[in-house]
Amino acid sequence: MNGSESEDPRAQRRAALRKATLQLVLGVVLLDAVALGVYYLGGIDHGTTQAKQIFTWVWLVATAITVAFLLRRVRAFRYHREP
Repeated sequence: MNGSESEDPRAQRRAALRKATLQLVLGVVLLDAVALGVYYLGGIDHGTTQAKQIFTWVWLVATAITVAFLLRRVRAFRYHREP
């Protein structure tokens, strides 16, 4: 036995779990980067308090949906279910 990943089914699951976790982290980072770009380049930072609050709530909901969707995939790989 030479320890290659093709021989160990657990290695494939770990690789899939790592990939899903990386997608979760990168998804949130990308969403935050886009949101911050819109916030500053769109001039919301100089807008009214109400505009800032609305933007923040939309950003919060978008982040929660993104995390819920991607975390479901991570958990599926963690507990050996199909995503």
